[in-house]
Amino acid sequence: MSEKPGELSVNVNVNAPAVPQPEDATPYSTGLSYGLWCAGLVGACGIHRFYLGKVGTGLIWLATFGLLGVGQVIDLIRMKSLVKDANIREGRVPHPFQLARAQAAVGAGEPGRKLAAPLNLRQQLLKAAMGNGGEITVSQGVMATGRSFEEIEAVLNKMTDKGYVDVDNAPGSGVIVYRFPELVTRP
Repeated sequence: MSEKPGELSVNVNVNAPAVPQPEDATPYSTGLSYGLWCAGLVGACGIHRFYLGKVGTGLIWLATFGLLGVGQVIDLIRMKSLVKDANIREGRVPHPFQLARAQAAVGAGEPGRKLAAPLNLRQQLLKAAMGNGGEITVSQGVMATGRSFEEIEAVLNKMTDKGYVDVDNAPGSGVIVYRFPELVTRP
């Protein structure tokens, strides 16, 4: 990238930490779940729920004979989605929306490229500030990330406490502006 005199260029490389995987990252088995569901037919209702990490409802199913059989039948119909939800909840498989977003970022038809890890909230705010001359307001952070005002404000305040961000009021409007000193491109 060539720089023109008086032009400021900022390059930021951020390595997102890998999502921690459980020691036993093998996905839950649909077949085993169906097999455990069958154990409910001989009186062990809810064993499949224990296997999928739903201990509370497993106890209820065990004590009420699968909600008098109605819950057992519903679980039989929903077994695939119960297993899928448990795998996503435990981090054994990526959430379909995260996977689709990462695949869209990489682009179709580019073999050999790895999926980019989704940006964490601080990285999203940093990227939004870079696009706005090194400054960001809470409202701009909400628009850039889709998170709540309270969450954005809390993260920006923590970054301020650590000394990464300066806080000021915008002249005229008095709106609180968070400035990333390393990224400010305005005089």
